[in-house]
Amino acid sequence: MIRRFFLAGIAFLALGAASSWATNVALTLTTSDPLQTTGTWTLTATLSDNQTLGIAAFSIDMHGGSDAAGSATVLKAATVANTLAVTNPPYALFRNTGTLAAPNLTGIGASQDTISAGANMDPSLVRVGDGLTTDATGQFWGPVAHGGPLTLATGRWSTTGMGNFIQAVLAPATTINLFPLNYAVDDGAGGPPPAGAAQNTMPAVTVASSQMIHVGPVPEPGTLVLMGLGGLGLALVARRRAG
Repeated sequence: MIRRFFLAGIAFLALGAASSWATNVALTLTTSDPLQTTGTWTLTATLSDNQTLGIAAFSIDMHGGSDAAGSATVLKAATVANTLAVTNPPYALFRNTGTLAAPNLTGIGASQDTISAGANMDPSLVRVGDGLTTDATGQFWGPVAHGGPLTLATGRWSTTGMGNFIQAVLAPATTINLFPLNYAVDDGAGGPPPAGAAQNTMPAVTVASSQMIHVGPVPEPGTLVLMGLGGLGLALVARRRAG
């Protein structure tokens, strides 16, 4: 609860007026062969433009589906620590590989240590560029090389019956925090940041859930025909009894 409050509330810390933008975040989910009964998944995040300096913090839920035809359950990586794919440093705070709540895996997240970076006026404690697909230019930071889509997490899935879907969504009451263009924790020489610099991060405008991927075996055509004939037979029997 404390971690989620921090991720949602840090956007409003008044440590400097952050430059405005309209940056969105897209979550992208990929899997191993989805027609198997078990497999692996990987989740990445990509920014829509270069009007920020990159991703600073996130909290994500992985959803599985379940119905009468089958289920898909999301699991952590075989080596649990590998579920959280971002490195420490710089993602040193609130690191969480998630909580298993079948069929879901909730609260996967981490934050860069912007607190220590600001308190010590040490920009080496954070990394800009994560999630950017083109280079950006910070008002005080200067040129920022794009880091490309950021891999947030990896894990496994398992299915029963005909399987079901898996999907990544933003965790409730949280956001994905980004570094604004005027982010700076020092003056470039170890002194206090210049006037107009922001030491806080700000929320993405929107976070788009990943696509839904159906995982699990697909019945052979012959099996589908037999299932259809079986259903038709049951319907005819029921109709005769009703007559």
